[in-house]
Amino acid sequence: MEFDDLNEKKQSEVVADSDEGGDILKKIKHLNEAPTEKVIYGVYNNSDKGMWVKFNDFLIDHSKITLKDKSYFFHMLAVMVDAGIPVVQAVKSLADRAENQHFKRVLDTVAYGCDAGATLSDAMSRFDNIFNELEIGIVKSGEATGNLNTMLFKLSEQLDKKHDLTMKLWGAAVYPIAVLVVLVLVATGMLVWIFPSLLSLLKEGGISGGKLPFATRLLMGLQTAVTGYWWVILLVIFGIYGLFEMYVNSADGAVSWDYSKLKFPIVGQMIRRVQVFNFISMLGILVDSGLPIITSLKITGNSLSNKVYKLKVQDVLNQVKKGSKISESLRDSEYLFPGEIVEMFAVGEASASVAKVSEKIADQYQREIDNSLKKLTSIFEPVMILVVGLFVALLALAIMAPIFNLGSTIGQ
Repeated sequence: MEFDDLNEKKQSEVVADSDEGGDILKKIKHLNEAPTEKVIYGVYNNSDKGMWVKFNDFLIDHSKITLKDKSYFFHMLAVMVDAGIPVVQAVKSLADRAENQHFKRVLDTVAYGCDAGATLSDAMSRFDNIFNELEIGIVKSGEATGNLNTMLFKLSEQLDKKHDLTMKLWGAAVYPIAVLVVLVLVATGMLVWIFPSLLSLLKEGGISGGKLPFATRLLMGLQTAVTGYWWVILLVIFGIYGLFEMYVNSADGAVSWDYSKLKFPIVGQMIRRVQVFNFISMLGILVDSGLPIITSLKITGNSLSNKVYKLKVQDVLNQVKKGSKISESLRDSEYLFPGEIVEMFAVGEASASVAKVSEKIADQYQREIDNSLKKLTSIFEPVMILVVGLFVALLALAIMAPIFNLGSTIGQ
């Protein structure tokens, strides 16, 4: 016992005598005590600040708030409210812990509004570009029914699923996009730096353009276009992109483009499944939160990204207002909503369990989407290998064939 006390005393003396250790602890303390000014939108004014502060505020205020940020916020808010912590105090605490500075400012402003007497949903509705109608509606329903913590847990789970699905979709698209980008960069580099040297060598060897293989002549044309008219190519690319953006941002063009995406081979089926999954899961959680079916359909329709599905949900909403059931309104659109979905909805409506049925359908569709993504990835891999192989074969034919011809000419 005395030995342990002596050992502990020696260790404490070593730490106390260590200037470096004391300095580090002081630095850590200062980091924790570093003052940070709370920014309340509508109250904060940076007009008297320096240019650097204004520029930094601009970058923060235009930074992206991700689904993961919101999902974590709603989950932790649900935990804290469930533990009995007042909503305002919970929002302030989460604002202090937020890593995303833009989201921190938003939460500080929401807490400020709640302090002034507004409800959480009303304070959130000020930021309709961050909190969408679905999220605000669920929070408002939870406040009205007294089940705010339960609704927040469900909302957090919904956002988690949406975030995971988005990451999986991007993960499936990264591989082919990366391969195509690398091929374009390699091809451009060869045309600009390597191919001109080959052409000079062929000219010195006395091989004229008419004797060159078709693949070589094709690359010669591309090389001339890339090196001599690169600015025209860029203008054409940007012009086409601008016209395309104007078209898809118009009312008719947006619907036509979204319809075209649904018709794409392989990818179109995936898009339809994702849209059905979003519709079913969002409608289920809204109905389960206690919102009327008409309000739930309206919010769900506005939350969908595909314009064709938006139009169909609006049509369903109009028919439900006239007294029709959701399942009856969906029967004429089996391409958008498969028959089994309609039948399960009919069962849910007949048994007054739309929310429960929607949850089961959403789980099933999530598994189907996961399986489809695996199949899609397995298809992309051999296709990309084939594309790379054709690219390499074209370059080999275009470059090696005239070199062999040059060798035979020199040998003669």
